[in-house]
Amino acid sequence: MEEGIRVTTQKKSKKLQTVLLVITGILGLALIGVAIYFYTIKDTNTNTNNTNNVTCGCYYIDPSVTTECGDPRRAFQFEVATNTSTETCKAACATSKLSTNNLNSSTQQDLYQICQLQTISDSRCNAMTITDKNGKIVTGEISSTDQLTIEATFDKEYSDYKFVINNETVEPDVITPNKLSIKKTITDLSSATAINIVATGTTSDNQQINSPICRRLIEVTQAGESSVSNLQLTTRLDGSTMKISNAKISAGNLTSSDNMKIVFTFENAYTELTMTKGFTVDKTAGLIEILEQDLYNATNFSNSKNFSQLDSHTGTLAIKSEVYVSNVSIGSATSNTTFPDAQDEDPNNGGTPVVASSFTVANTSNLTCVERVAPSNTVQYTINVTNKSTTSQKITSIVDKLPLGFTYAAGTTKINGVLVTDSGYVTAATVGSSQQITISKTGGWTLSANQSLTVLLQAQAGASALTGTNKNEVVVTPEEVPTDPSQLRSSVDITVSQNCDDPNAEEETPNTPSTGIFDSVIFKVILGIVVITTGWYIYSRPKGKILVEKFVDSDAYKSTELSTWKLFKPKKYFEESIIRKSEKKNN
Repeated sequence: MEEGIRVTTQKKSKKLQTVLLVITGILGLALIGVAIYFYTIKDTNTNTNNTNNVTCGCYYIDPSVTTECGDPRRAFQFEVATNTSTETCKAACATSKLSTNNLNSSTQQDLYQICQLQTISDSRCNAMTITDKNGKIVTGEISSTDQLTIEATFDKEYSDYKFVINNETVEPDVITPNKLSIKKTITDLSSATAINIVATGTTSDNQQINSPICRRLIEVTQAGESSVSNLQLTTRLDGSTMKISNAKISAGNLTSSDNMKIVFTFENAYTELTMTKGFTVDKTAGLIEILEQDLYNATNFSNSKNFSQLDSHTGTLAIKSEVYVSNVSIGSATSNTTFPDAQDEDPNNGGTPVVASSFTVANTSNLTCVERVAPSNTVQYTINVTNKSTTSQKITSIVDKLPLGFTYAAGTTKINGVLVTDSGYVTAATVGSSQQITISKTGGWTLSANQSLTVLLQAQAGASALTGTNKNEVVVTPEEVPTDPSQLRSSVDITVSQNCDDPNAEEETPNTPSTGIFDSVIFKVILGIVVITTGWYIYSRPKGKILVEKFVDSDAYKSTELSTWKLFKPKKYFEESIIRKSEKKNN
């Protein structure tokens, strides 16, 4: 019986152990790398999602006092909310919430305007109410014979409460027992035309409270004589005859419409017209209005004449209106109106005068630079359309082509200072990656000679807005053929930047990957378990060792091993190369 040859497995066993250690090391490094990746992702996400809470609000203004947003001092009531900087302001203003019986104004409820305040930097004084002697809220204007009672409320107790009235510091008349509200009454308004009011206090660290919610600007109407300031005449073509379709006379401080008459005089040899009826007087708005049918109704004039005496006039005519109350003149105003020449007739159109529109449009913005995040991403565009022709003309629509990545801020459109509902006037359509805003209404807008139409709207830059200069373009569509179509188009540029304080600064590249399954917590846990289980299985289980042995005996492993020897063990590489070549020849 031959003695068996004992072959040592020590070398192979050491090799297996080495391979196991290498694989374990690789898996360990992979696990460390994944952990670092997860930590980086967590860090970046934390910074990205860290948004600060901001206070925002909205406020009401009385259109009989002002029609422009932008000065919160003109407000008479605020609504305030707190939300994150990336959210739309949750403050809910609605004219239906106003109790007009408690307001010192004759404005109709649905005509009050709402303005937005995207950021309120200081809201520690969170309410202010100003009432007249009858306890009604003053909406921005008060008579010099009235009085003001001011009440301001703070979010908690502060010290050194005071009012600053027209830059003069005054002590409050009353501080409530809970020390959250202060009051002041002003009885003498005879010497002021406006009163600027600020309520403030001092914090425990000697900071001065400066809240826009507790600042007001009240106009004081002084008793005085009535006066006429303006005459506006609107014309239209009736066949080949120019007619005056409407007359508006601005008259301030009207106290009565009794015993009123209007005398119209003309620079040429036309009969003077004295109108005793047929006009309407709005004392609150300070406006006298006369419609076409009343201007051409002889029974409204004392001498049985009317404006039909101007039917044959051509060229420019100066028309003067003088208003009398109880036979005392309160002032006059003059308007120059142009009547077309009959020579400007089109023989191919039945002799009807050729009427070509001549509109100009200007487009401006309140900012030159915006960012992509609130509150610095909102811009207000102002569109001004003017009728430069000598006759009344109509425009049917205004189209505003917003820059790429900008969107219309719903509910922000104002026409001639009046906030309008989008459903009746504004249509926003998506064109590619931007929006096109169409402002129109049934029947369009008729503008008399040299009259203007002003539209204000707001737009917001989104994440897709392009860095650098962006163009906002406006196009006006008239009803009649324009004399110069190029005047119907206007544009304004606005810069989009990461930081408008330093527009030339390079934008930072986000560190957070746009997509990745590593963002999932579940995947992180599963991947960790797989790595640990694989290492344990290979190191401790027989089948794992068999897999390693197969891997060690594979050509891929041997080739890789030989390549590493070439770099780090040249001698061994040379010897092993010769041995393997000999084995291949023998096989």
